[in-house]
Amino acid sequence: MTGKELQKLKREELLQLLLEQSREIARLQTVRDDKDGELLRLGQNNDRLQAKLEEKEVLIRKLEKRRSHKDDRIRSLTAEMAKWRAERKAELEQAGSVAGAALRLNGILKAAQLAADQYLYNIRLRCMGEARMEPDDIGRSGK
Repeated sequence: MTGKELQKLKREELLQLLLEQSREIARLQTVRDDKDGELLRLGQNNDRLQAKLEEKEVLIRKLEKRRSHKDDRIRSLTAEMAKWRAERKAELEQAGSVAGAALRLNGILKAAQLAADQYLYNIRLRCMGEARMEPDDIGRSGK
């Protein structure tokens, strides 16, 4: 409303207008108070949530450190297992080669025994002269 319109109004109308404005001010004051209360509650909620978030971040950092240590331990154990497997494989290969060598040595010893038996048989033939040993007696020397 302009100043001219206000001057044309009667006293009663002006009072009515002031009364309406004071009611509107009171209503707006109540709305503002409600909003201030809500803002305060939201601020407190925000602070509480911020504190929880900080706690969670601390917990996450601790868990990340634990995971890092466990990852390091897993890598260490994996390397240790690989080393152990390599050693076991080498031992098995060596055991296989030792077993093969033992078999070959056994064959050599059998051949040497047969040669020694043959040698003894020939010596006995010479020593005995006429007494002959049967070929089945070869290999039974010293028994």
